[in-house]
Amino acid sequence: MKRQKISFDDELPITSHLEELRWRLIIVIIALAVLFVISFSFSERILLLLKEPIRDYDLVILSPTEAFFAHLKLSFFVALLAAAPVIFYEIWAFIAPGLLQKEKKYTIPFVALASLFFILGLIFCYSVILPFGLKFLLTYKTAGLTPKLSISQYLSFYTRMMLVFGIVFELPVATIFLTKIGVIRPAVLTRNRKYAVLIIFIASAILTPPDVITQILMAIPLLFLYEISIIGSKMVYRRKAESIKENGKEDSLSPG
Repeated sequence: MKRQKISFDDELPITSHLEELRWRLIIVIIALAVLFVISFSFSERILLLLKEPIRDYDLVILSPTEAFFAHLKLSFFVALLAAAPVIFYEIWAFIAPGLLQKEKKYTIPFVALASLFFILGLIFCYSVILPFGLKFLLTYKTAGLTPKLSISQYLSFYTRMMLVFGIVFELPVATIFLTKIGVIRPAVLTRNRKYAVLIIFIASAILTPPDVITQILMAIPLLFLYEISIIGSKMVYRRKAESIKENGKEDSLSPG
């Protein structure tokens, strides 16, 4: 059956939009499956790389099946990260209203920008947060204790932290998109900066290990990302205002 191009601007029943969503989910699943197979082939090498922040400690298995399922979990995690550009593209292609010819130019910038910030979040977590956080947690009041890390628990902690930072680094992309569709304005972001700072520090305390240094290390880049979001929002809003002035009306998601 040939896939039909669905536009949100068309007056089509909800089943047509669900069909479009189904096709995009199928593409994401296929990408994940292919990347999972590739990742599983290199899971031992990947595990050594992920173990780098705790290279002075040994990982142990507590059940006969723990190592096997840990490699499965690790392979899926790596596949999810590698498939991020595909996922971002499919999200954009689904929510963009019809992707008119003049709107298609936003596809590549959106995917590239979202992927870039996601990767920056992963790199920051791997190179800064995890070394500091794990060092604190494994040495905090452990006199007379010998840390023994379960491989499954370590991977759960590791992957959760990586995904959290990858997602929170999408703040500028989300802000620019919401500004583009008229949900938020840069003046609102600027006026509520003090509340944003408070929310950022609260979120950092919740999402990171319970030590002040790690929480600050997360809060600082989030504050920086918030300022980038304001700048990006102002640029988008200014271009939209110029477009309205020139054309007399605003097209949904127009280049502005």
